[in-house]
Amino acid sequence: AFQRTNPGSRLGAVRTAVALASGHFGASPSCEDKALKLVMNVLYARSEDLANAVVESAIAELKVASDYAVENYSKIQKANKEAAEKETANEHTPKAPFAAESDEEKAAMDKVRKPAVLFMALCIRRPEIIKTLFALSSVPKADVLSKAVRQQMPKLARAAGTKHGAAEIALKVADMASPAETPLLLALLDNLAPLGEKGIPPQEFIDACFEIQEKKKTGDAKDARFLIPVVSAMLREDLIKRLPEFIEADDSIFMAALVKMGERLGRHALLFREEPESDNPTLKGLTGCEQLVYLHKLDFQAAGLPQKRYLDAIRLCLDNEEIFTDSLVMSALDHMSGVFLTGAEKLPLAFMRTIILVCSKHESLHSWICHTLLPRLVEGKIYEDRRQWEGWMRCAKILESTSGSGVSSADAINQLPPEQLALYQARYGGT
Repeated sequence: AFQRTNPGSRLGAVRTAVALASGHFGASPSCEDKALKLVMNVLYARSEDLANAVVESAIAELKVASDYAVENYSKIQKANKEAAEKETANEHTPKAPFAAESDEEKAAMDKVRKPAVLFMALCIRRPEIIKTLFALSSVPKADVLSKAVRQQMPKLARAAGTKHGAAEIALKVADMASPAETPLLLALLDNLAPLGEKGIPPQEFIDACFEIQEKKKTGDAKDARFLIPVVSAMLREDLIKRLPEFIEADDSIFMAALVKMGERLGRHALLFREEPESDNPTLKGLTGCEQLVYLHKLDFQAAGLPQKRYLDAIRLCLDNEEIFTDSLVMSALDHMSGVFLTGAEKLPLAFMRTIILVCSKHESLHSWICHTLLPRLVEGKIYEDRRQWEGWMRCAKILESTSGSGVSSADAINQLPPEQLALYQARYGGT
């Protein structure tokens, strides 16, 4: 490799070393590890010509891995399907992100991982070749290579971000990435985000994500996925303004954004926080309680959202009972009804619809609804709002005689003024 008088032999030696480090010859792990160190620490560092030869050889090895992934795509998909069917029949075992789904896929990932790891190590020194990494990993049906690359993405992001700056790397790669390479770009952004102090994305990186989203938009449509890596570090007031962007995205993107917004606020999930200084907002992220409150308060018409999508977004939250637990839902409803009682705000459009849905989903909240919420709404004169009043009556009827539970809305109904009580009894045949 060091014989300058014989370029052919020199290039051949470099290619051999790179192929060995990439697992091409099936050598022992010890031998492959030594080859990797030779390539990265000696050959690449020796001269620019040798460095170029190393990169050229690494591209060739990555191309072989990409072709292998494509050729074995159908076989891997079949094996994964069979493994999934067996798992369905037996007890489900949780898997790590990007874990192989079958023995066939595991063997393939082991084969393509070595050239990918070598190439990603070179990407740290030459960020511009990340374009080649993304391109070859995004070839149609090269799924196993893409999976192996995403599995190693935290190491690439951490090293490249530390060496070159997270925001700089994000913008550089985004400019190079094609639409087909967006999943890999998103994976990179997600792993670059925690490189700030205490794992919090710095404002510079947040601004970079905004810039990337703007550059990648199609017409006027912006892709909300580019902001998900940084939503936990965004100001709450900015998140509220951008909620419509997440709502109009796919269900999975919308829910992923909500999870990320509350990622650093787990202990405060049930709280609706007040800004220490209203004219100088400092609160970041959105607690689970705040998410439900602001979703309800959203002016969907002004945001250009169909009413159905607005209501569906709230339903999606209620359906995800693992995150939006009965306690969390109660805290949000308690806050909204409490503000209503003060006269500061009207009840959000979907408020009573949500209460009725909650009645069917959270029996544990029936008592609180009957003895606290419904009476509070009567005290706030909910009957002066025709739409909300109709919802109140429907909810009261649902809970008026809940057989066997010992919980009833009868006391709340009897707290109605005479005129409204007569209307309720005429409409629903009160008992």
